[in-house]
Amino acid sequence: MSYKKVLIPVDFSDCAKNALKYAIQFAKATESKLVLLHAYHIPIPAAEAGITIDANMADDYIDESKEQMEKLYQEFPELTDLALPFEITMSFASDAIVNTANNLEVDLIIMGTHGANNAIDEMVGSNTLHVVKKCEIPVLAIPGNYSHTQVKDILFSYDYQSISSKEVIQPLIDFALSFGAKIHIMHITDKLDKLHEGAIGEARLLEQYLKGITHTYHMSEGEHIETGILEYIDTHDIDILAVMPRKHNMFERLFQSSVTKQLIHHSNVPLFAFPEGK
Repeated sequence: MSYKKVLIPVDFSDCAKNALKYAIQFAKATESKLVLLHAYHIPIPAAEAGITIDANMADDYIDESKEQMEKLYQEFPELTDLALPFEITMSFASDAIVNTANNLEVDLIIMGTHGANNAIDEMVGSNTLHVVKKCEIPVLAIPGNYSHTQVKDILFSYDYQSISSKEVIQPLIDFALSFGAKIHIMHITDKLDKLHEGAIGEARLLEQYLKGITHTYHMSEGEHIETGILEYIDTHDIDILAVMPRKHNMFERLFQSSVTKQLIHHSNVPLFAFPEGK
């Protein structure tokens, strides 16, 4: 699979601009095209006050959004060659991202994400989580202060369950092949000697699915998966953390745990969240 069309949600914040920087380098490396999306909605106080949303008010929001988008193109002149026509829509961000991604049949969504240190950051994190849970398209979430663009080592935290065919992890395989990256398969358990036969069988199948891709296995004993992930990323120079949230709520745990807030802010590792392949 090649990445032909990538959706980039932008709210013109520093976090969104940082994700856009990453997306531009991604597009150059994969020869893909970018679609910038800006979603706006009428402020809640206006709705509570019963103010009628007329065409002029909506036009004002659209004009302002277009002006901001034009400034973005001036700030990032590479977009002239890399981007398709941008999209502006009146909707809540997460709904707009999911709907636009489906309607345009994009191959990937690249979006910025903050750690949840305040109410605004919590909203951004929730938007990302909502998109991942509702969309059948892979999402690459870029931390707000991330500046590294190479993809050489991907950590896939895996529970040795529910991978019944190669198609299940095809999005991960495609992503790794696009960059010639190495996949680190990591399993954390409370007791290494309790690894059941089913898990061993899953590992053998995984070995077949990843044939031709450089990969290694790492098993660790511990009760806290987030802590193990953080330590492994720091000691193995991991560039991307891959998760498959359809099979468990790991992604939600990653966003909600205090350890992962530390992961996002200090280790600066993007998360590649992909749905179960069909």
